[in-house]
Amino acid sequence: MKQLLLFAIATILTAQAQAVTSDRFIFDFLDQAQRTLNVTNKERAAKNKRLYCEALSDEQILLIAATASIPDITVAQFTETVSNDLKCYPVFFPPLGRKGVTGTLLNTKAYVMDVMLIQDILKWMNNGDMPHADTPLVESYNPDFFKQFEQ
Repeated sequence: MKQLLLFAIATILTAQAQAVTSDRFIFDFLDQAQRTLNVTNKERAAKNKRLYCEALSDEQILLIAATASIPDITVAQFTETVSNDLKCYPVFFPPLGRKGVTGTLLNTKAYVMDVMLIQDILKWMNNGDMPHADTPLVESYNPDFFKQFEQ
C-alpha cells in the first residue's frame, strides 16, 4: 500500500513539474513568432508579396502576453483575441478597421493573414500539427520541441 501511495505522489509531482506555465508558453511563442516571421517574410519576398512586420512590437508582445496569461484560455480563444488586434500584416485602411461593409472588404485580408500567422506559430510549436481549438493554450504544445533549436 505504501508503494502505491509513493508511486501516486511521484506521478503527481512529475506531472506538475512537466506542466507548462503561461510564462513559459509566452516565451516559447514569442521565440517561435520571430522564427516564423523571418521564414515567412523571406518566402513572401521571394514571391514579391506584401510582408508581415519584421518583428513584434512592444504592444503586440503585451497583447500576446496578456491574452496567454488568461487562466484556462483555449487555443481558439487565444487565436481569436490576438488576431483581432495583432496587426502584424499591414491593414489596408486602418481608420475603418473591420467595421461596416467597406472596412470588412478592405481590411479582412489583414485579419485573415494574422490568423494564419498565429496558426503557423502554433503548428510549429506542435510538431507541425494544429492543436485542437478546445485545447487549453498551455497544453497545446510540447516544450521539449524547442530543445532542437538550443544547439
